[in-house]
Amino acid sequence: MGGRSLESDVAGLYKWIDNYPLTRQKRNIHRDFSDAIPLAEILKYHYPKLVELHNYTPRNSVSQKLDNWQTLNRKVLNKLDMTLSTKVMEQLAHSMPGAIEKVLFDIKQKIEAKNNGEDRPSDDVYFIEGLSASISGSIIPIKAKNGTKPLDHKVIPIDTFTRMESELEEKNEAIRILKNKLQHLESLLQIKDERINDLTRQLQQNSGVTSQPSLLKSPKFLNNLF
Repeated sequence: MGGRSLESDVAGLYKWIDNYPLTRQKRNIHRDFSDAIPLAEILKYHYPKLVELHNYTPRNSVSQKLDNWQTLNRKVLNKLDMTLSTKVMEQLAHSMPGAIEKVLFDIKQKIEAKNNGEDRPSDDVYFIEGLSASISGSIIPIKAKNGTKPLDHKVIPIDTFTRMESELEEKNEAIRILKNKLQHLESLLQIKDERINDLTRQLQQNSGVTSQPSLLKSPKFLNNLF
């Protein structure tokens, strides 16, 4: 009876997967999901603001597949309170039978609970301090796990948190680009100064001129140097 029930559950799981327009045709579920891409596509359908598919590319080696799982774990599953252990991710990357089924069963239950409005509030909100009430909503008391004293936290929906996190990453990237441009301009300025000094020395040596500051600093002279 237990065997038939398990087979029925697995068959239902495969049928559930077939409902999604995955880019990869299902042949062997353990190998198909070993680089995390099909699962990322499924999660993208239900949590579009959490999943960025460009972060996941088809992989062949186990180490590269593990990179995909670690990215999905960090960027998506952690925020859904479904963190995978290193051991499980290694099993998934090695296409170990039974590993992906367990993960997919949990994901399926999570999605069904979300669709039925049964998902726990902690799965839908993040606690962030220091935000104005207009952004975060009401301030509510949250009881600490290791004590009875309530702690005031501001709560925001997870999609708001994800958007803010994405905007922060974009701003950090813009700062990095500007810093690189500044370093490049400083390097060009240094080269230009060295060139001026070198040509000045050559001019002094060739003409015997020791001091003609007005000539050396004139725009016409500088333009002729470059």
